[in-house]
Amino acid sequence: MYIVILNPAAGNGRAKRLHEQICTIPLYKEKDCRTFTTEYAGHGESLTRQLVEIYKHKIECVIVIGGDGTVHEVLNGLKKFPDIPLAFIPGGSGNDFGKATLHKNRPDSIFQSILNAPHYSPYRAGMYRMNRRNQKDARLFANSIGFGFDGEIVQAANKSAMKKWLNHYHAGFLIYCLALLRTLRTYKPKTIEVTVDGDTHIYQNIWMVTIGVHGYYGGGMKILPGASEDSERLSLLILQNIPKWKVLLMFATVFWGGHTRLKEVEILTGYHVEVKSNEALAYHVDGEGGYCKSSHIYKEKIPRAVFKGKK
Repeated sequence: MYIVILNPAAGNGRAKRLHEQICTIPLYKEKDCRTFTTEYAGHGESLTRQLVEIYKHKIECVIVIGGDGTVHEVLNGLKKFPDIPLAFIPGGSGNDFGKATLHKNRPDSIFQSILNAPHYSPYRAGMYRMNRRNQKDARLFANSIGFGFDGEIVQAANKSAMKKWLNHYHAGFLIYCLALLRTLRTYKPKTIEVTVDGDTHIYQNIWMVTIGVHGYYGGGMKILPGASEDSERLSLLILQNIPKWKVLLMFATVFWGGHTRLKEVEILTGYHVEVKSNEALAYHVDGEGGYCKSSHIYKEKIPRAVFKGKK
């Protein structure tokens, strides 16, 4: 059987409409697909755990229809079940997980490929702990973690009254552009301690530290063009000592990776990364925000099988 986790609110209802189309495909019934709907933020994680406990010996794959936040929840719900494959049909506003794993294809074609000709590949998700020492509390992330400026951008975007309207017209990436302009006016650079594989540096006048499993974030921005989900290393971007006007230049060129040529941009790679600050930093994980003073990030040791479209 195939478990479908649907977030009907994703993409201002786009995920729900995609699901309605997919349910009309004969394969949906032929292959014993069963849909379960998330009802609130965070529900995808507990729902996935419950379903796997009930059906774990029957599940061929868990299919997410939603956005990056839903992938994040389901990925953590599958944390103790690494042998169960994960697939994604993009229905959110950003869909960076899909940009990293899928070719540009119609949702119905993706669905039919998952059931008829699945192409699964290892996906080394990231692991992180926020203000915690116990490794048992580690959580997974599918895309990226950002501290500082981009953490505040994500929080501003999630609160924006324009989000629903822009999602309706499939222009979710513009939400982040508008949030960037709003955050740029008020953001104050930080002092942050960054440790990569035991090598510690204290950075002054930091704008942002972004750590990624793959290269995309913010609805298609190619923030870490050299990053690969197949690598055992994480990729980091550090932005410091940059005037505000140049921040705009940096984000104007980020869609094709041109920002990496700026002298204020530093790219690093490592197996383990620790970020510390004396003040609470805004952060985002797969598009969901919060505040913390320290974080420990690393790659998952056991690669999960993830459906990938052939590129």
